[in-house]
Amino acid sequence: MESYSEAILGNASVDNYNFTPHSLCFEPDGATKVATLIQKNITPVICVLGVIGNILATVVFLSKSQRKISCSLYLAGRSLSDTGFLITLFIVCLTDLGINIFNINGICQVVIFLTYICGFLSVWFVVMVTVENYIRICHPFRVNQHCTARTAKAVIIGFVVIALILYNFPLWTTGIDVGTDGSKVCARHTVYDKINQIVTYSDTVITLIVPMLMIIVLMVPIIYSILQLLHRQARLKGKRQNGHDRRPSSPQSRVTRLLFSVSFVFIALTLPSHVIRIQMAMKYLYFTSSTVFCFTVAEVVFQKIFLILYYLSFSVNIIVYLVFGDKFRHNFIEIFFTRRCSAKHSHGDLMTNHVSEVKKTTCPFSHTETCTEV
Repeated sequence: MESYSEAILGNASVDNYNFTPHSLCFEPDGATKVATLIQKNITPVICVLGVIGNILATVVFLSKSQRKISCSLYLAGRSLSDTGFLITLFIVCLTDLGINIFNINGICQVVIFLTYICGFLSVWFVVMVTVENYIRICHPFRVNQHCTARTAKAVIIGFVVIALILYNFPLWTTGIDVGTDGSKVCARHTVYDKINQIVTYSDTVITLIVPMLMIIVLMVPIIYSILQLLHRQARLKGKRQNGHDRRPSSPQSRVTRLLFSVSFVFIALTLPSHVIRIQMAMKYLYFTSSTVFCFTVAEVVFQKIFLILYYLSFSVNIIVYLVFGDKFRHNFIEIFFTRRCSAKHSHGDLMTNHVSEVKKTTCPFSHTETCTEV
């Protein structure tokens, strides 16, 4: 049986392609040890902060003012799937801390199952966000027809069903391997080696090559349309300045800016890891029949660095939403700050009923709510 923990932690690591320790033709040097140490220490931090951020983002996207917007449902689905992926990753990270719950029968299978499910859903929700942005920018007259909450719900349910069908195999192809020293390891059953190999390469196509190509292909006309829009705005800049016409950006343009940022950040953080993962897979296939097969120091170090960026793609999304999503930022402040300010203010009023004149108050997070004294 082959261990799964390193494959999860490594994503693009040698274990993901059934590579053996002999695949490394060098003793770990200083750079490799430093990269490994950084990865092991920063990954749990990424998981904890990412889970908190994704939960907060989910609350905002499913709030009353946003849950009827199709792209909000996709982003809420992505936040939930990213949360699931980070939780499973954190469970595996606990093994390095001596908390060996991952190598328990039942938990082992469920963790692997959720890793595949959440990874699949996360990337395809980004694809749907990109598709919706493409429609909004390149086919604006079809927005009301295709970009609806009802359509989004149907698509989300469809992807969940597909994921359950495609990735139920860990529930019956993995188990606990007991070593000669009594140690227990979550591992693949060797009897299912062919199935696992087929699934590994199929998963690479389904969750890596096809989605990335779709996003890149859709981003080309999106960027072209945005450049055309900026060119038109530059031509009209003089007229607007002379006529003192300062029109605020439309809600549609603000939505497209957020969706574009989501797609762009996703590509920037995941593409390096995907490229080296494909490179490793091709190298493995090429040297399968050869007696000499190994990785270089640079390949291993870059793999670990790019892997950190890959994990960040599940964790930093709330920052993207806050920076580029005007409505998200407004709702976030309203839900998590303004209401708390209002509650504290109401409590303060009850404690000061004997005061004949209440001082005028304002809230630093809202123009309509009050919470602190001037």
